[in-house]
Amino acid sequence: MNANRIIDMIVRQVMRRLVSKGVDKGFDMASRMGGKSDQQTGGANRPQDNGQRPPQHLKQAQRVTRQMRRFMKF
Repeated sequence: MNANRIIDMIVRQVMRRLVSKGVDKGFDMASRMGGKSDQQTGGANRPQDNGQRPPQHLKQAQRVTRQMRRFMKF
């Protein structure tokens, strides 16, 4: 192996890690921007933690997000 191939391999690995971290961070930021925070709404719309299950559409959205994140990783 020559030096050029070794450098290319290292650069490829570093870029892959940076891009995957950037994608993960983007998904995290987008998920936080999706709804209003409790401070803005006063917490009135927040479900109480009394053993209730989340609504079906939220569970489906979480599942789709997990699938997208799994698909997007390199």
